[in-house]
Amino acid sequence: MVNYYEKVQSQPEIFHQLAYKDLLFAKYDCPSEKKIMDKWWQHNYFMHNVTGKQTIHTPGNSWTLTPGKAVFIKKGACIMEKYFDDTLCIMSFFVPDSYLQSFLRENTSLLSHGELPPSTEDLVIPIELNNAMINFYESMLPYFSAEREPPEQLMELKFRELLFIIIGNPVNKELASYLQTLLPLHTDNLQKIMSANCLFNLQLDDFAKLCNRSLSSFKRDFQMVYKASPGHWLLEKRISNAKTLLITTDKPVADVCFESGFESSTHFSRVFKDHFGVSPLQFRKQAITIPWAQRV
Repeated sequence: MVNYYEKVQSQPEIFHQLAYKDLLFAKYDCPSEKKIMDKWWQHNYFMHNVTGKQTIHTPGNSWTLTPGKAVFIKKGACIMEKYFDDTLCIMSFFVPDSYLQSFLRENTSLLSHGELPPSTEDLVIPIELNNAMINFYESMLPYFSAEREPPEQLMELKFRELLFIIIGNPVNKELASYLQTLLPLHTDNLQKIMSANCLFNLQLDDFAKLCNRSLSSFKRDFQMVYKASPGHWLLEKRISNAKTLLITTDKPVADVCFESGFESSTHFSRVFKDHFGVSPLQFRKQAITIPWAQRV
C-alpha cells in the first residue's frame, strides 16, 4: 500500500508543502493516477477538498468529498476512489497524535462544547468549513511561493492557529468527542487500530507506526492483548473475511482477495487452500450446495 504521508513529504515538487517537525501542511493538485488506490498514513490529518471529487472507502463505510468539503481523517488506511471530471485540488494538514495530545492538554477549554455525542469509530469526521478556515487557507498561500522558506517557529504558530480555529468551533462536536479520547496520557488504541485496518494489505512495520510503537514493542504488546502473534491474527481475520465474501457475494475472486488484505491473488489462493483444502473458487461452488445455516 502507498504511505500517503510519506509520499507527500518526499515529493515537494508535486505536493507543495510547509513543515514544522512532523507537522505538515500541503496544497496540491492530485497527480493523474489510477481511479482506485489503497493508501495508509500514520498521522491524523485535516483535509479541505478545494476542487474535484473523491470517495474514501473503508470496509464499513464510504464518504464522497465534493468541492468545499472539509474533514478530519484519523490515521489508518482506506481505498481512495478518484473522479477525473475535474482537477482534484486538496489542502492537507497532518498532525501526529503526540502533538495533538500536547496541544489539547494545554488548551482543554477548546473542547468545552457542551454535551457531546459518543465518539465515532468512523475513519472520517466531517468538519465545518467556516469563514475563519477559508481566511486561514488564503493567508497561507503566499508562503508556498515565497523565495525563502518561512521560519519553523512561524509555521508552528500558523499551524496552531488552524487547530484553534477548527477545534474551537462549537459546531464540530463530533470531532471534539473524538479528540477527548486522546487526552488521557496513557490512551492506547491498539485494538481499535487493528480492528479498523486489519483488512488492508499493511505490513507489520506499518501497523507498528500506526500504533506509535517500535516493531518489537508492537509485537510484544500485541501478544499480551490478543494472546497470538500479529501475523497469525491478521491471517485469520483476512481468511475469515474472504470466506464470508465468497459465500455471501458474487464478487470475483480477485476482488475478494483485494478486499481481504492479501498482497496477490496467487498468495491468497495458496493460503486459502492451506486452510480449507480447496481453492477459493471450488469453495464457493461447494458452498452453493450447502444449506445456508451450515455455511458459516
